[in-house]
Amino acid sequence: MDPKVSQLREEFKQKISRLNDYLWSNGLTDPGTRIQQMSFFFFLKMLEEQDSALEKEAQLTRRTYKSIFKGKNEKYRWSEWSHKSGENLYKFVRDEIFPFMENLSNGRENIRRMFIGAKLLVPDEVTLKRTIDIIDEIDFSKLDADVKGDLYEDLLNQIKVAGELGQLLTSRHIIRLIVQMINPKICETIFDPACGSGGFLLGAYEWIKLKNSDPKLIYEYNGIKRGPGDKLSKKQWQFLQEEAFFGQDVDPVFVRLSLMNFFLHGLEESDVKRKDTVAGPEDEEDLRRFDVIMTNPPFAGKVDRERIKKSLPIKSTKTQILFLGYVIDSLKSNGRAGIILPEGTLFGTNRDGKEIRRYLLEKCQLQAVVSMPAGVFQPYSGVKTSALIFKRKPIPKLDENEKIWFFNMQGDGSSLSAAKKFGPQYKNDIPKLLELWNKNRTTEKPFSWFTPVKEIIENDYILSANAYNPYIGGGEKKYREPKEILGEIDKAAGVLEKYLYRLKITIL
Repeated sequence: MDPKVSQLREEFKQKISRLNDYLWSNGLTDPGTRIQQMSFFFFLKMLEEQDSALEKEAQLTRRTYKSIFKGKNEKYRWSEWSHKSGENLYKFVRDEIFPFMENLSNGRENIRRMFIGAKLLVPDEVTLKRTIDIIDEIDFSKLDADVKGDLYEDLLNQIKVAGELGQLLTSRHIIRLIVQMINPKICETIFDPACGSGGFLLGAYEWIKLKNSDPKLIYEYNGIKRGPGDKLSKKQWQFLQEEAFFGQDVDPVFVRLSLMNFFLHGLEESDVKRKDTVAGPEDEEDLRRFDVIMTNPPFAGKVDRERIKKSLPIKSTKTQILFLGYVIDSLKSNGRAGIILPEGTLFGTNRDGKEIRRYLLEKCQLQAVVSMPAGVFQPYSGVKTSALIFKRKPIPKLDENEKIWFFNMQGDGSSLSAAKKFGPQYKNDIPKLLELWNKNRTTEKPFSWFTPVKEIIENDYILSANAYNPYIGGGEKKYREPKEILGEIDKAAGVLEKYLYRLKITIL
């Protein structure tokens, strides 16, 4: 990476860290609230920088461009009001700037969505002024989208508390794992029906760029390979930025964070909106089909039966069952999906759980079940989960001859505890998982094995890895010959018959 870029990244990171600490010490102790408030002011400054750049570009290319701040809107430019102070500044931002952004037009729909219902929560005039002064030091125009996006992701990782509906920010290393297994490609539509802060969608974006980059231009950030996507044509870039990504979430806070995250990654035109995926009224968007779906739906949510969308294949009050049905039905023929589910969904004996598993095996080819250890999603949740990887069948059919690949992950490179830590001292089976997956799902003791669908059907469609693991106890299960077992049964029956005969004689 260019040393100048690295220096700018580090300077920006230090300023964000300084602002984050300052707001925390002045009463904004909730990370989600603090990050939202910081983001609002990032965008207010960036909007003027971007608008000015578009004006200059239009002049050079002799095209027309109408500035957002033209005429009576001139007063809303960052440079026009950021020098204010005290009560005048506070009232202007609260009563004029935020409403202006919420009603923004000029084709900036996603920016407008970021400010719908937004409120100024910085506690007082002094804190607001200091916040604006720190942000004013940052020249966002010198930072490319990758740098801004990476730094915002670092900021988002500070959110440590799950929401009331069971939302959590999926660990980025788990996102990268599923993205690599699904392998999204350019010109595919990619959807997350519970997008949170946009992690899966942006993971797919980075993966597609990496796979379409000159090896000489690939670099590492925090140990992760990145590429500029320089091999993509102009038409492919346009598709990637405007037509590839779709996300929705019921929580307005997460939608806002996702929109901001997309904007900073240079994906302002992507379709991210607030919507209840599994409940409430239906519309034409619910009938849309996608090439790729990756998601980590809420685990703890409950839905009233009367609110469940009518088109969902299995009606249940458990959100994870509803989401799994929605994902299956939202795939195109041969479309691919990766979904994270709590372990209980894979072995529950209730009718809803069994029926959704049957529906999955009928409609899709279940390619892999990755059993993850409890603690992968700490500090949000200690619940044990599994990731399902599957492909939609062109013709739905329950095929007993299919086999499902299971991988038993014992560690993800972290401490698996509430005090989440990563390091080489912790067991990490992810490299082995990807190695075996990329070798056409090779089996290797004690990590992976195949289980016939026929066996799964006979076992109430249970998909939990522990139900089929042949290596439990340190070695493969050794089954005795049927003749030997039948011989023991006959012998036991003979002994039982003798005792029954003696009992009859005693009674008589």
